[in-house]
Amino acid sequence: MKIAPTTEIEFDAIINPISLEHKNNMDVFGDSNDTYMSQDFQSKLDHVILNVEEAALRKNGYGTTEVKGGVVTVYALAQCWKTIDKQACDKCLTDAGMRLRECGPAAEGRALFTGCYMRYSTNRFFDHGSGTVEKKGFTDWVTLGVALSGATFLLLAVVGAFVSYKKLSRTKEEVTGLDALPATGLKTSLNFKYEMLEKATNNFNESMKLGQGGAGSVFKGVLPNAEAVAVKRLFFNTRQWVDQFFNEVNLISGIQHKNLVRLLGCSIEGPESLLVYEYVPNRSLDQILFSKDKRYILSWSQRFNIICGTAEGLAYLHGGSGVKILHRDIKASNILLDEHLSPKIADFGLARCVASDKSHVSTAIAGTLGYMAPEYLVRGQLTEKADVYGFGVLVLEIATGRKNSVFSEGSSSILYSVWKQYKADHITQSIDPGLEGKFEEREASNVLLVGLLCTQPSVAIRPSMHDVLQMLTNAHCEIPCPKQPPFLNASVLSPAHTPDDSFAMDSSALDQPKTGSESSTQKAIGH
Repeated sequence: MKIAPTTEIEFDAIINPISLEHKNNMDVFGDSNDTYMSQDFQSKLDHVILNVEEAALRKNGYGTTEVKGGVVTVYALAQCWKTIDKQACDKCLTDAGMRLRECGPAAEGRALFTGCYMRYSTNRFFDHGSGTVEKKGFTDWVTLGVALSGATFLLLAVVGAFVSYKKLSRTKEEVTGLDALPATGLKTSLNFKYEMLEKATNNFNESMKLGQGGAGSVFKGVLPNAEAVAVKRLFFNTRQWVDQFFNEVNLISGIQHKNLVRLLGCSIEGPESLLVYEYVPNRSLDQILFSKDKRYILSWSQRFNIICGTAEGLAYLHGGSGVKILHRDIKASNILLDEHLSPKIADFGLARCVASDKSHVSTAIAGTLGYMAPEYLVRGQLTEKADVYGFGVLVLEIATGRKNSVFSEGSSSILYSVWKQYKADHITQSIDPGLEGKFEEREASNVLLVGLLCTQPSVAIRPSMHDVLQMLTNAHCEIPCPKQPPFLNASVLSPAHTPDDSFAMDSSALDQPKTGSESSTQKAIGH
């Protein structure tokens, strides 16, 4: 049976690490032979991992194998995602195999990496499909006839029982979402006990609350070693949030970059699911940039560093990790600021992995109105250029100090107003007046031009994030002139004609949650 992963990128894990020496509360090996038998098992484990790596590479990324002999037989399965090529598959399986060897002498282990999945067990957990039949003849045919007759009755009974079970369990699953979570225990480096996190947040006390998003609340926690962390407390009420939970864990655990928020682990064994991140003290960009309290205003150099850092993080997501990851919800509330005001991209609940050889993928629309690219919003075509569009809106927001989704009476969108200033050859007049002219003219002009380029309606005209970085950081890099006005039209986005009116979307799907350090998918459009 070929195991189909529910997500495209997974995380390192061990499932049921049962010691061979005490499996099923029995002393499998005599005390005098424990060391020898452990060594024998480790040898088999090495052998079966090598074999399954080779089998998967020979068979288009999927393989199973077993190693017999002695007291136990070890079975293994390996599978690479279809989104990666053979070379990346080889590297991923090698890395997964190395980590999986650390599970010995546990009787079962699983390693889920960015791009591949590997499992071993002393119990057979896969079918051989069209495997060899060892006994043939008349007896087999009689047995087959009896088995088929019994199987027909059994199938009807099972179907009836299954339907009844689903009716009974549906309510529980919809309320908690926990039935959809596999009963897995994570590697020590990723696994947190629920009780520890509950204590770290003072029983999720309101005084420790950092913010709240569409998928849950975020609390500050202090671990026993005095390390501060951010704990995302999820409230599942639909299958969508279950999927987003796994999507976020799977994506961030497989990538590391200074401009991406770092996942420390998660807990799925308690009454609710928790995600644990590094603590980012200055919370999210929107809370500073759009604050009504003007006592603290980001300087131009701070804004420029935030723009460049966010560009670096996005460029890494789009190819720097070896796998193309699309964020789908780039906006100010998803940019966290550390103690040095360096940016970290957060909230990967809507992110998607895309094969490197695909020009685009068609998907259900999800994201935040005002930041979604026209081709994605209208046709559901998702490429890295959709992230580029969202980044362009963010750049203009940072430079102007204005929020794109908020319009006062008689004003136009920031995209339209910056475009008008550009056509009038006064583009730097769009810079936040709160800076009182304290910015470098050429640098500010380049930033605004990049913002306009990134928000061009034509996908072909928008630059890649790699090119954006060059435009921002290389003084000798020529920035092309925007050829068309931005997609957004001021008359469409006036207070009398809101974005959800113009696109005929259900306003109930567009509730705006409170902003927090881990704000999730504000104004999210459901799958």
